[in-house]
Amino acid sequence: MQPGAVLILPCETRVREFDAKLLLGMLTAAAGGVAIVGSKKPIDLSLSRFPPGIYVGKSLTARSRHNLAIARACGHRVVLWDEEGLVWASPEVYWKTKVDPETLNAPELLIAWGEDNAQVWRDHPDYAGPPIEALGNPRADLLTPRLRSLFEAEVGSIRATHGRFILINTNFSRVNHLQPRQNRHLKWLREKRPDDPRGGFAAHKFELFQAFSDMVPELARRLPEVHFVVRPHPSEKRQTWEHVAAGFDNVSVAQHGNVVAWLLASDGLIHNGCTTAVEAFQLDRPAIAFRPVRSARYDHALPNDISLAAADLDELAGLVERASADSAALFSEQAGSESRQVMRAALAGFGEHGLASERIVARLGQLSEQGSIHGARSRWMPAVLAFRRLLRLLEQRLPGTANYRPYLAHMFPDIDQAEVEQSLRQMASCLDIAPVPRVRELETNVFRLEPA
Repeated sequence: MQPGAVLILPCETRVREFDAKLLLGMLTAAAGGVAIVGSKKPIDLSLSRFPPGIYVGKSLTARSRHNLAIARACGHRVVLWDEEGLVWASPEVYWKTKVDPETLNAPELLIAWGEDNAQVWRDHPDYAGPPIEALGNPRADLLTPRLRSLFEAEVGSIRATHGRFILINTNFSRVNHLQPRQNRHLKWLREKRPDDPRGGFAAHKFELFQAFSDMVPELARRLPEVHFVVRPHPSEKRQTWEHVAAGFDNVSVAQHGNVVAWLLASDGLIHNGCTTAVEAFQLDRPAIAFRPVRSARYDHALPNDISLAAADLDELAGLVERASADSAALFSEQAGSESRQVMRAALAGFGEHGLASERIVARLGQLSEQGSIHGARSRWMPAVLAFRRLLRLLEQRLPGTANYRPYLAHMFPDIDQAEVEQSLRQMASCLDIAPVPRVRELETNVFRLEPA
């Protein structure tokens, strides 16, 4: 990597993305570059203040298109991956809900989780040919044996609080969102547009949400000796699940911390179409897909295909009892050669020693050698972003907006420089990297990493 080359790594959801991008930033600094890592909102509003670099966007939605245009106008090269590109329903539904044609064709490079993700982009009817490389994602690196020790203290704390348990992970943020105005699936249900696959997807998701809401208390009633921890999606309304679990001493609801620690602490996972099943597979934890309703068009195939399936409560209770009795034996049954083949197609580097972060740093290092975008830095961008910062101050007081202060604090709780430095020391120790990169806090929740 060119000395001083800058990578800009915005994170929307701290518990899902920050540790992984901190790892990517550390390897960038270890290679001689500079990384700016932190909360997406303040980073996007400060793009004109950073030296020209490579902006790594996190989604291919229409909303991302505007941020990419601003990044380019501030002189940055643009690279994209999709944090939700690992798990999706049919290509048609994924394209309709997660892929904007202009955004798909905007970057200089698209980084895919694996070949399946790369192919669904190539197959998009509006794909115009930007380079696609299946390099993986730093989130998968945290699950490798080399880095699992990062979560030892958190795993110990979870086990001290909850003992042995089965994790129930939910992913119903679009019907049970923390901010009611963001319940998009309910909006699609009301519209009932026959030409729009989002309506059918929403109906299927809502049916699953109701099934999970009924399943939790019934399972707790049938298996009183088993403790269950319900972990809602970070954007979900936690109180909904607390109401569902009310009255059961063997059910807890927890939404904090990285899911990796919760998976490592558990005896197994219950889900439907959730990315955590892929993560559980990488951590050698059994995953049970509760599938009381099925749809070839709307189910998320990857996590369900690599999991043990339960069509009803009887089957689910039987698998939970087996996970509680011998988690390793149940995972051995789940993780056959067919499942591992599916994982290799979905996740670049699955089962290999190298890290996705190492591959990404090497590839972006090549891109950085091309320098900045000549003549692309708009002199008007500082004023435009100053206006957007003022607008954000107003929206922070308005419930339901994407900038509402309590919502942003929920999605990205504050982290200070000392915590970042401690995480970097642990990561560096796991990977035998010395010296540890220097850290400087640029503003709240935004950090600059550079060579020591």
